[in-house]
Amino acid sequence: MEKNVEFAHKNGYVSTIFGRKRVMRDINSPNYNLRSFSERAAMNMPLQGSSADIIKIAMIRVYNRLRDENLNSKLILQVHDELVIDTLKSEQPLVEKILKEEMEGAAELKVPLVADVYSGRNLSEAK
Repeated sequence: MEKNVEFAHKNGYVSTIFGRKRVMRDINSPNYNLRSFSERAAMNMPLQGSSADIIKIAMIRVYNRLRDENLNSKLILQVHDELVIDTLKSEQPLVEKILKEEMEGAAELKVPLVADVYSGRNLSEAK
């Protein structure tokens, strides 16, 4: 995290593992509060931003697979690192397979991405 702050001081931005940049306009500000906020953001953004990138990639991949396989199931919601799909019972096994494959394949990292799939008639049942 300290290297992220150093990089931001030198370059004025930090980026995710996918190259998405966040400009840190106040990273070298003489105002302590502005500079401190930017330093905290520079520490967190690469990890949190990369996580956000991964779930967005997974969403696109899941959506495309559901469409390409002519399924009636619909991607309806993202909650943090979870995707919620409204699924027909008849499509459930295939949708669960698609969801797991596409979420786990959204990024190639040094450690594997692991996705657990739960189902239920509503969100609380699916937990």
